[in-house]
Amino acid sequence: MNIGTIRDYQFNIVQKGLFHNLLVALPTGLGKTFIAATIMLNWFRWTKDSQIIFAAPTRPLVAQQVDACLGVVGIPRSQTAMLTGVTSPGFRAEEWKDKRVVFLTPQTLVNDLKTGICDPKRIVCLVVDEAHRATGSYAYVEVVKFVRRFNQSFRVLALTATPGSSVEKVQEVIDGLDLARVEIRTEESLDIRNYVHHRKVELIALDPSKEITMLMGLYAKVLRPLLDRLNQQNGYWVKDPLSLTVFGLLEARRKWFSSGAGRNANQGLKSLMHTLFGLLSQLAHPIALLKFHGIGPFYHHLVGFRAEVEKQGKRGSKNRRQIVEDPNFQKLMSKAQEFVSDPTFMGHPKLEYLTGILLKHFADSESDQSAAGSTTSSGTRVMVFVHFRDSAEEVVRVLKRHEPMIRPTIFNGQSNTKGGSVGMSQKDQLEAISKFQKGVYNTIVATSIGEEGLDIGEIDLIVCYDSSSSPIRMLQRMGRTGRRRDGYIVLLLMRGKEFDSYTTANDCYEKMQEIIANGNRFNYHEDVSRRIVPRDIQPVVDKRIIEIPLENSQPELPERGKRKRRPPKKPPKRFFMPDGVETGFVKASRLQNPDGEEEEEEDYARQVSEVPEDEIDDIPSTEDVLLNPQEESQHERTYSHVRRGNLDIGNLRLCAWPASQRSLGRTKYVKHGQKTVQMVEMLAAMHGIDDAKLASLEQNLHPEDREATSALLTREANLPSRATRPRGEPTARSLQHSPHQESIDTDTSTGTGGGGEDMDGFIVNDESEDDTASRRSSTSSLSSEILKKPFYDPPERSLYQDCDSEDDLPDVSTLVGEEFKVSKNVSDERISVGAPQSRLGSQRKCKRMIIQDSSDVDDDDDDDDDDDDGQ
Repeated sequence: MNIGTIRDYQFNIVQKGLFHNLLVALPTGLGKTFIAATIMLNWFRWTKDSQIIFAAPTRPLVAQQVDACLGVVGIPRSQTAMLTGVTSPGFRAEEWKDKRVVFLTPQTLVNDLKTGICDPKRIVCLVVDEAHRATGSYAYVEVVKFVRRFNQSFRVLALTATPGSSVEKVQEVIDGLDLARVEIRTEESLDIRNYVHHRKVELIALDPSKEITMLMGLYAKVLRPLLDRLNQQNGYWVKDPLSLTVFGLLEARRKWFSSGAGRNANQGLKSLMHTLFGLLSQLAHPIALLKFHGIGPFYHHLVGFRAEVEKQGKRGSKNRRQIVEDPNFQKLMSKAQEFVSDPTFMGHPKLEYLTGILLKHFADSESDQSAAGSTTSSGTRVMVFVHFRDSAEEVVRVLKRHEPMIRPTIFNGQSNTKGGSVGMSQKDQLEAISKFQKGVYNTIVATSIGEEGLDIGEIDLIVCYDSSSSPIRMLQRMGRTGRRRDGYIVLLLMRGKEFDSYTTANDCYEKMQEIIANGNRFNYHEDVSRRIVPRDIQPVVDKRIIEIPLENSQPELPERGKRKRRPPKKPPKRFFMPDGVETGFVKASRLQNPDGEEEEEEDYARQVSEVPEDEIDDIPSTEDVLLNPQEESQHERTYSHVRRGNLDIGNLRLCAWPASQRSLGRTKYVKHGQKTVQMVEMLAAMHGIDDAKLASLEQNLHPEDREATSALLTREANLPSRATRPRGEPTARSLQHSPHQESIDTDTSTGTGGGGEDMDGFIVNDESEDDTASRRSSTSSLSSEILKKPFYDPPERSLYQDCDSEDDLPDVSTLVGEEFKVSKNVSDERISVGAPQSRLGSQRKCKRMIIQDSSDVDDDDDDDDDDDDGQ
């Protein structure tokens, strides 16, 4: 299929691009966009839901490719979308969901792939414009790597006019895009010779003017002191200040600091070298401006440097102030200002020659059109390429002196410069191109943004104001002319370095074209460039004229009757998994035997189905759960009681001081915690149980449990002591809810209650605590030896003696729960606290090692008492 005359080279390239990942290298103006549109149309027809992506490096180029593709092939506009970084993520998500052909920048594509807005499994064709950028970590390379993780069947078509300046660069492009074929044509190729218009290239070598030579001499005197200091440290090999370059200084700086002298230098010398390299790098750029672009850009750059130094004042660098205060620098600035202030001063020989060329070109064009009655030079267009934006503004300023014959406009990027130059928005760029095509402007002065891709229109004359050592940039500039008629190219070069750079770039370009066309020195990726169309299907060529839908030729208009809705919300991030990936946890046996996956799943299902139903275990008896008397005695000897002289220190008794436990004491700085308040409330609620509540609780007991408990209590009451209790019989206390509670022996004997009164052991009757405490007071006094131990309470002190106030807390010994023995001087009426005498006797037989405290004083009398007790 084709429109108009069928070109053999286009047909052959399309045929290979449908079945291989292909790099297409054609001179500018030979139909790379048409080749891409044809391949995209075929994949659009061959698939139902797959997506085709066209990626271009800049927004204006993306907008241009949309119109070019839709105007060539019959893909409906309703199925296409143009996405850039300014489009909200919500809108982009809807477009990715509904549209099949997407035009966008590679950076936007990377973001949408990583956030899950774009499904990599749906991509079937990826067209990459200006493919020579696909090196390193550029977005083109990231896109191919990301899609390759999830999708192994997609086609890549790479378009460029200059694939690279060296074999390594071209190989890097091939590796970054997984290319398997290269189709390259030069202007000398036989199959494109009939479609290439003649381009006349003229080299103009110029010498610097007297004004420039004088300013360069003054500037060299300013830089020489700094360069000499750098040379003394063997940091730079160049002796001539006018030969300084930014790249050379950066390389010299890297080498010096990585050398032995730089690594072993002291901190002061390192700081000095940093300052010298940085300052000379900043002052080396004006040298190139003065040599190749003019006095105006040179002067404006130094004005900015001087303003920055004056703004910093004494806080700034001393070396910078020395530069500004140098008499040669002041004389230099005075002379340059004098030249720039003259409105008729050109500033550089290139400006004079450029003005003459343009005036002659438009004059000849007007003479050719005079027969048709045209009084303007709107029939011809001129494009001037300049490397720096300051130089472009200077060129426009000089050319405007010759209006209306020369009607110039500037065309630069979107970013602003430090010097105050304002960039052009995308709208301003498209407007400038539109006015240039309509004839409002007949001369456009462009920076590097005009070199790649943009279809600015028919251009008859191209003037390269400066040269570049990159063959890619030079070829891109020359490709702007000679598309539909013969073109004329003029290169303005200064003798010396600039002229040599162009010669090197031209020779490199011709050599690289031969190497790429041969193709023997490159490694291609045939393994990942698989055939997507099934082998049993052989596509047949169908040459026809495509009917362009009416919607493609009309601008996209908003629908009537619908308000402009709010941008949809950003969708949540999605994660895609490669085909055949194992998700979740995988058994080690499955890793060793992947073929047995189905068998393992069946075994697992069988095991799950054979799981028995839940069964309720029998409730064990109390004999199996509780400790027997021997085990309980062993537990008490090991963990419960520690004997020290006349003292028997036992478990911490939580039943002591119940009144204090049921009330909150006063606080000053720190309040009671939530857990403390809950504990106090719980104890108060437990103490508030009345007879009715006890009766309701007893009703919940099982009759058999009540009878067993009553029987055990009766038997225990009849036993004389714990030592005579039959083995294996549980005590009544073990059946109660608090197994560690040791009830205090009061005037009434313990464990004599009936079977229905076993709940009394849980409740401490503290209604007459004061009476009990006074009744338990002992009339005996302590010996002088025991009184010397402040951390022990005397044995005669009552366990339930109230504190003086609510803030006074009981001693530690009281809370631990002392158990006292019956002393010789204590009457038989003294209350014995703790276990029966049989238990105390058995405990005395257990020998324990007690670590002596430094404050303890054991007299002979105490030892004798202990011996008597032991007997």
